[in-house]
Amino acid sequence: MAGTGNDKQTVNRVSEEIVSLIAAKAARRVPGVSRLNEEFADNLTKKLLRKDNIARGIVLSREQEGIGIEIYLNVEFGTKIPDLAWEVQSSVKEAVESVTGLSVQKVDIHVQGVTLPKKMSQEG
Repeated sequence: MAGTGNDKQTVNRVSEEIVSLIAAKAARRVPGVSRLNEEFADNLTKKLLRKDNIARGIVLSREQEGIGIEIYLNVEFGTKIPDLAWEVQSSVKEAVESVTGLSVQKVDIHVQGVTLPKKMSQEG
């Protein structure tokens, strides 16, 4: 059976979705991560296609020797951000490399906000 020209694109798309999902799960497991943030593109996808992106807040890029991962997240109030960032980087890199065999060249963390505990946010 002859393959179509879209086969390669489909495989790449599925692979990117899987890598994003693995990275998102690894990041969420780190104590102090409140949530991953939607990017503008994620928000558009959800509204236009009526489809929720489980791996929102994850952006992949191709690097010379592997892939780069950017993670957009909120942290819980009182979390030491440098320690959290280091732990998220390590967790994501280890998870993606062990499951996919891809080489992760960088994991950039973008802290976009702090989530207050419910009691504190009700007092303010």
